[in-house]
This record gives sequence, C-alpha cells and structure tokens, in this order.
Amino acid sequence: MVVSFNTPSCYNQLMTRLITILLLCSTLVSSAFVPQRPALAVTEEIYTDALASGWSDWSWASVNLAASSPAHSGTHSISVTFGGWEGLYLHNAGANPLGATHLRFYLHGGSSGGQQMDVKFTLEINGSTVNGPAIAVPQPQAGVWSEVSIPLTSLNPNNEPVSGIIWQSSVDSTQSAVYFDDIALVSTEDPNAPQIGSFSISPRSIPADGLTQIIIKATLSDPQGLSNITQVSLDGSALGRGSIPLLDNGSSNDGVANDGIYGAAFSAAIGTPRGEYQLLLNAVDAQSHTTSQPLGAITVLTTPGGSIPDGLPQRVSWGSNQWSENQGQDWQVNSGVPWDYVYQYITYGWETWGDNFVYRFVHQAWDKGYIPAVTVYMVLGTPPSEGCESADCYASKLQNSGMVNNYIASLQRAAQQASGDQPVIFILEPDFYGFMQQHCADPYTCSPDAYPVALNSSGYANNLAGFGRYIVNLIHQTAPNAMVAPEASMWATNNNPQGVTAAQAINMAQSTAAFIDAMGGAQSDLLIVEFSDRDAGFYEVQQGRDTWWDETDMELPRVTRAFLWENALSQASGKRLLLWQVPVGNMSLDNTCNHYKDNRPAYLFNHPRDFFDTGVIGVMFGGGAECTTNVNTDGGFVQSQGEIAYNPPPAPANLTAGLPGGIFVQLRWDEVTINDLWSYRVHYRLAGQTQDSVRDVSRQNSSTLLLPTSGNWQIWVTSRDAMGLESPPSNLVTVTTTVNSEQVFLPLLNR
Repeated sequence: MVVSFNTPSCYNQLMTRLITILLLCSTLVSSAFVPQRPALAVTEEIYTDALASGWSDWSWASVNLAASSPAHSGTHSISVTFGGWEGLYLHNAGANPLGATHLRFYLHGGSSGGQQMDVKFTLEINGSTVNGPAIAVPQPQAGVWSEVSIPLTSLNPNNEPVSGIIWQSSVDSTQSAVYFDDIALVSTEDPNAPQIGSFSISPRSIPADGLTQIIIKATLSDPQGLSNITQVSLDGSALGRGSIPLLDNGSSNDGVANDGIYGAAFSAAIGTPRGEYQLLLNAVDAQSHTTSQPLGAITVLTTPGGSIPDGLPQRVSWGSNQWSENQGQDWQVNSGVPWDYVYQYITYGWETWGDNFVYRFVHQAWDKGYIPAVTVYMVLGTPPSEGCESADCYASKLQNSGMVNNYIASLQRAAQQASGDQPVIFILEPDFYGFMQQHCADPYTCSPDAYPVALNSSGYANNLAGFGRYIVNLIHQTAPNAMVAPEASMWATNNNPQGVTAAQAINMAQSTAAFIDAMGGAQSDLLIVEFSDRDAGFYEVQQGRDTWWDETDMELPRVTRAFLWENALSQASGKRLLLWQVPVGNMSLDNTCNHYKDNRPAYLFNHPRDFFDTGVIGVMFGGGAECTTNVNTDGGFVQSQGEIAYNPPPAPANLTAGLPGGIFVQLRWDEVTINDLWSYRVHYRLAGQTQDSVRDVSRQNSSTLLLPTSGNWQIWVTSRDAMGLESPPSNLVTVTTTVNSEQVFLPLLNR
C-alpha cells in the first residue's frame, strides 16, 4: 500500500476526527495510570559539593566549582558562565561507565534561564581522544532546579572507554551564569532484582599466562529468597574468558554451599593485551530481574623485562631504612623479621660522617644478613650551587668540570668502600634522571645527548648520555660485587600516569625507559621506582593536598595504575625493579608528626603477587622527609605484616575427595584466606611408596586430579605463599581406583 499526502478532502476530515478520538483516549488512559518511575542508583559520582576522586576541571569557560548558592543538595554547586562556544569539561582518564545507563545532572538557570548547550563524552578510540555525539540539553528555567537524564546509549553508542564529559555552549555569544549539581553516572534500579552486597577481588594485577588466577567473591541476596537467584556471572569476554559463572556450591572459593557468597576463579587468556580492564558483575533471578555492579579495574601485565640478578632473592623481598651500629638499637634486627634489604642515603660530603662511613654501613648490613643499598644523592649537594634542585640548576652544574670531577671522585670512594664478596646495590640519584628528562622540549622523544657535560673522559661523550654511562661503569669496575640501579620517576614526561589513559601511561613508561637506557640504564642491573616520598596523610595535613590512592582500585588514582606503569617500564628497559622509599603510614595512625596515615603499605602486603608479576622484586619502606612515618613510629604495622610475610602459610583444611570417576577424582578443601597466598600444590602417591608426585594449581580451592594407575592413592594438599614458603600438609585422604589411565586413553589413539 502506498500512502500519499495528496488525498481527497473528505478522507482527510475523517482521518482528522479519528486521530482526535485516539489522542483523547490516550490522554484519559495516561491520567488514569501513571507507571512508577524506576529508581536511579549512582554507579559513579562525579560532583556532589566537590569533584569526586579522579575527576578534574579541564574547562575553557568561567567556572567556579564551589558556588555557595544555589545548591541542589549540600552546600555547593558548579557555576558556569559560557562565552561563545565555551565549555565545562570534567576529565577523568579512568572514568568507569560500566553498569550505568544514564548521565544524570541537575541544572539551575540562575536569574535568566534559557541557556543553550550540548553535552558529550570524550571517548578513547584507538589511542586517540575524540568527542562522542553531542546531545542537546533542555534549556534550564530561571530560579529552579531541573533534573536532566540522558541515556548512555545516546552519548556512547559503541560503548567506548570514557575519559571526560563536556557541556559546551551551542551559541556564539556570552550567556548568563548557569549552575550544575549532583552530577553522576546512574543506573535504573529494579527493587525486585537480586541485591549485590560486599565483594572482593584478589589479586588485581595478573600476567596473561592463562594460569594465574583471580579469586572473586560476592555476597548476594534476593527479595524473593536466595534460591530465586538463577545466575551470577562476570563478563570476561575482554579477557578471552566469555561469561564467567560465580557459584555458591562450596567448591568455588565461596565458603560453604548456599550461604549467599558466590565465588569464581579465572585467569586472563594467553595473548590478552596488556592494559586495564573494568569488571562488571551481573545477577539474574527466576523472574528475569537483573542487576549489575561495577567491580573496578584489574590490570593485565606483560612478562617483565630481564631477570632477577644473581645474588638477590629470587622471590618477593622486603626491607627498610632503619638500622644502627649500636648494639640493641637496630630496628630491623630487633623486629625479629629476617628482612632482605636495608638502605642508607649518602649526600655530598659523606666522607665527614666518621671514618669509612660507607664501609661501615655495608659491612654491618652483611654481618646481619641484609643486602645493603646505598642511595647516592650527591648531584644536589656538589658545589657549586649546592642545594639548588631543578633541571636548570643541574644542567648548569654539569657543565662545570670541577663539579663533575668532585662528584666522580666522591662516588668512586663510596664504591671502593662497598667493594667485597657480597652484593650491594647503588641507587643512583633520586629525581635527577626525571628532572633531566622533564626539562626537554619534548620529554617523550628527547635524548640525554642534548645536555653538555664537562666529563672529559676518553671513550665517553661530553654529554649527559656519556656521563650516565661513565658513572655506571665506574661503580661496576670499582666494586664488581655492586649492582647499579638508576631511579625512574613517574613524572619525568611532565605527566602523571594516574591522570592519563592506560595506553598513555604505558607510553610514558616506555619514553622514560628509553631516556634512562641512553644514559647508562642499559648497562645497569636494576631500576628504582617510587610511589611517593611522603605519606598521603602528611600531604593532606601539612599542604592541604589530596594524594590518596584508591586501595579498592575503583577510581583513579589507584595502585593498579602504578603497577601498569612499572610493568611497562620493566618490559621496555629489560630490567627488574625495586620499589624504594615507600611511605610507611597506616590507617590506624593519628596524622601527627611521625604518625601520618597512608594506605599503600597495607596494599603491598595484601598484594605481593601483583607487584612481583609487575616486575617489582622487592619493597623498601622509609620516610622521605622529616616528620613522615617510619617503620619504628608506625605502631608496629610493618613489623607485624613482615612477620606474616616471612612465616609459612597455614595448611589447607578439610580436604575431601569425591568418588573417583574412572581415573579422575574431584578434590575440594577449605580456602586458605591469607593475602599472600600464591598457589596450592596437590601431592599424591600410591600407598606404600615414599616418593610423591605433585601438581601445582593456582588459587581455586578445588581440583580434578588424574590418577595414572589403579591402586590405593594417598593425597594431600599444601599452600604456597609469595615468599615461596610451603605450608604443612593438609589432612590425608585415600582414594582407590581400579582403572589404569592408558586403558582409558589408548583406544582413543587407535580411532
């Protein structure tokens, strides 16, 4: 049938009357039945009185983030006065829209109303930031707040990663002030759907080896009863795992069966690209009510560069800066923990600190069973212009031959005093390498060749590259037992890995590795990395700065992003890393001098496998400024965590074996809940034999074991931790099989 607008007038009149009747009926029905509006649940807060963590103001308009009036809720709102085509731009390189269905915000038209604007997301597509579709915003009314809710399917139709939101004036003229408040990504909430409560994920950073498992647990309930939940799953398609079911069967790291705790163990498939992956948990009940919960980011790692140098622990290792030559006053010794490392700064003029200071430090460490690390911080204090800490100052000083000669002579004396038959590490010049890269016109591409240095040594160029290689070789030649480790700074490219996309953070690390490699890093043994030189509580109280990292890895800044940068640095440089001068605070302290809070030590002790797989082989704790927390002022936290780390893990309990199905037996044991659990090991042997076979499994508390021959088999399980320590055995179970494996499989080979 072809409908044409060129129709007889009588037909038009009839259709007009029919449409009028239908519209009237529609109006009557609408007034008689108004469906309940679905509730909205906030999945990511963006602004409520202040910008949420991870969000920053990148606007090109007149913006006040703390307007006192009007406010939709709380005490503040955002006021914006748009000039022609100007924009309010809120940026977050780690924004997570997973689970959200709408962008919701409230608008107030101020005294005039009628402001004209569009809203759009900035999206990360193929390594570039592009604007998503521009959606017209309803013009706000004067003097009142109105809610605006825009579907994410309109703003981000292809579900690309989001890095910001822009509200942009759609006219080429100045408009009166408009106000924004309670900005959030939200989702519709079904009150009859399953409810997701607490959850945990560990580890948060894993290699793409197809073996290393993440354990996820989530507590769920349902208004119609727990038995009404039909499916709980994680979208693992980006990890090559499809839909990952979470089960409440007692054998999936979920506690006991039917207790409302659902669990699963999963890995990243071999070949999964390095990067950050946001996780979303979904639950469905028998009536098809659904709910979702964002779980934050995990990081998939690549194989770290190089290998652990001979002479260093081939496992996770720990240390601090607290030592003493005085009998009974050495904190590390008194702690009773067998720490691996101890570090000590030397600055220019260290030769006046008593006879043979470096020799004494190094030898007392060796005598106590520690690996000494000498932190060389001498460029700053070597005359002229001692104490002048900037790239300009350093670049100028290095052109002074007297300064260069004095520096080299002092460094050589330190290396001579560290010479011996046990390992020692020279940590080279914190901040120096970062300052010099940062000072380049383009820190991503510059070369240390660009900086002249009055080195005047045969075989080495008179530039920063030659100087860097010279001091590395000088230490190696003077003290063959010494390992050299320049420091790589996260900020060396003039960016912060926590404020850019994951791909950009990787690029930053690769640029820093290339710069350091060109000035001696290639000849070095390790690289040094750092989180911060002060506790987050110190910065908060003393300077009013928010430097906290999100230990839940839901928002930026977060520890997994630092691990991603470090992994890229290790891979690009071909070196393993030491994480040095880690802030020591913990959350039980009171934010006073020597007792400032921080959450990163706890994260490291809770996630040792994460940082080890990153390429970080050891952690050294120590305050970087006066009044920061140290291991001897932290209330015993680091000591207590060290005791746990250096002790074997507990044995798995309640090992059970199901009835064998042919040659296979299903094993299950109670989960070992320590934070540094690395894996489980299944031991099995025929009764009467003394030699056992072993099968390593990851972190799931169940396993299917193939028994190769018929007979009575004894089976037990041990747990292994990040230090490589193994637990005592679990209880022993005996299984009898009557089938040989070759009888099962050989006929298949003949088909």
